[in-house]
Amino acid sequence: MTPTARRAMHALHRADIYAGFSPLRPLDLQGWNGRHPALARVVAEVRPQLAIDVGVWKGESAATLAQAMRAARPDSALIAVDTFLGSPEHWNPDRPDRIMDSLGLTHGWPGLYWQFLSNVAHLGLQDMVVPLPQTSENAAVILRRAGFRPDLVHVDAAHEYEPVLRDIRLFWDLLRPGGLLIGDDHPWPGVKQAVAEFATATGLTPEIEEPKWIFRKPA
Repeated sequence: MTPTARRAMHALHRADIYAGFSPLRPLDLQGWNGRHPALARVVAEVRPQLAIDVGVWKGESAATLAQAMRAARPDSALIAVDTFLGSPEHWNPDRPDRIMDSLGLTHGWPGLYWQFLSNVAHLGLQDMVVPLPQTSENAAVILRRAGFRPDLVHVDAAHEYEPVLRDIRLFWDLLRPGGLLIGDDHPWPGVKQAVAEFATATGLTPEIEEPKWIFRKPA
């Protein structure tokens, strides 16, 4: 385990959560925009020692980030924040794409965490990826209390205006000066509104690379 991951694992869990774990499910990186080229590019640019992925689903974006981080800075770590309970749109049994099936419900409880952990193990990323199964709001408090200041944050937890704006503000405050915040789903009306409002409030101009958006924190 990298030194940064070891510190994060101890601070958040007080134990190696991968100890004795074997994949419970086959590799399944179903996701949306998790392999977007902007993710690997910003990692190569920033070379983060610590990055945070907020809203990971099954881990497609987390895997992309962690693999790029391993190449750019082998001592780095990624903290993966998610409730692993799915979003409101995933709990819609009437969607024609049957997205609710992807929750992997067992007696009414989603199995996304076990799918995520299995994917991390299948990809050999246990030495870099530290999951934090929490709401983004709680996670920001926990990470601040533990003294974490990431160099890079990827925000992809919600699509509604208010929670997206809240996540941007919370993780912007955690971000180191000179760091970079990248987010997803810019075409969604709520996301676009939150990004525009944050830009107005800070005087910063977001870089738009649909569906990604990027804010650079002044050094």
